[in-house]
Amino acid sequence: MMYQDSIEQASEKAALAIAFLQRHRLAAHPVNFTVAYEYISGVIAELCQTIEDKLTARIPFDDFVMTELYSNYIVPTGRQNEAMIAAVYKMVNALNQQSEQAGEAIHDYIDVLDHSLVALKTDTPVQARETVSRILSATYELKASQQKLRDQLMKSNDQSYQLRAELEQLKRERHVDALTGLYNRLAMQEHIDQWLAENPHRRIAAIAVDLDHFKQFNQDYGYNIGDVILSKVAKKISAYVQESGLPVRAGGEEFLILLPDVDLRTASEIAEQVRRGVEKLRFVSSRSKKALPKVTISLGVALYQAQENWHQFLARSNQVLSVAKKRGRNQVATEAML
Repeated sequence: MMYQDSIEQASEKAALAIAFLQRHRLAAHPVNFTVAYEYISGVIAELCQTIEDKLTARIPFDDFVMTELYSNYIVPTGRQNEAMIAAVYKMVNALNQQSEQAGEAIHDYIDVLDHSLVALKTDTPVQARETVSRILSATYELKASQQKLRDQLMKSNDQSYQLRAELEQLKRERHVDALTGLYNRLAMQEHIDQWLAENPHRRIAAIAVDLDHFKQFNQDYGYNIGDVILSKVAKKISAYVQESGLPVRAGGEEFLILLPDVDLRTASEIAEQVRRGVEKLRFVSSRSKKALPKVTISLGVALYQAQENWHQFLARSNQVLSVAKKRGRNQVATEAML
């Protein structure tokens, strides 16, 4: 973002940003501070609305959430988008320039034909040959102009395919968690909005998933191994989701499975299948070749309610998940237990 704040304004916003980070027990590193500063500034409306929704739903802020906000609302305005926009402008300008030249060539050719056709009626044989020669010359010039236009169209077509591929990649990067390959919460929000736009009364089940005692696992074995475990568990979770469903990484070691047109009983059965599948996973340290502790998950199942937004839906799903944790972990809880 480009800032035009005075020293006094910047100092005031910085103080408020630091206060926001302290209130949520967040470190003031560049990513967290930038998100907080942008929120205080109020320039990026979507970012501000998302943070307000999270505050209303009492969703805790951590480094994962802040990084996701940074990636979704701040990074996309940077150099990658600027380079893509510049490429589009360059392609369109080149095409317009070539089209204008081709248009002028056609106009000139028509003028030559008009004058030549009139002249042929009164020309002597010698003059007629000269007139035909002018027509041929103008025809060749028009052909060359049209050839250039065709070449530019083919070049622009190739560039457009490349740009579409880059746009799709950018869209994927904005919607997919880099570590696990699952969708992120931005994608989740867009899918829920789309599902409800199609049918405001559509039934949507959510399965909140959390790895049991995973913070302790990271402390004991390191975050690199922890990331490998997260990736493997995410792949296993995704394997139980049909094409209509949406597997989401909702937090550090938290996942969410969204299932449209599924009732609570069916969602609970799927959750139990996921729990058993993860429980059967076995992990071995690549260094020591020793078996790592068994990884288990707790799951909470809830149905979307029409009067809540997706932040509230996520918060309520986590409330159900907390029931499974309190009951001993490695089990499935449903909203009927609340």
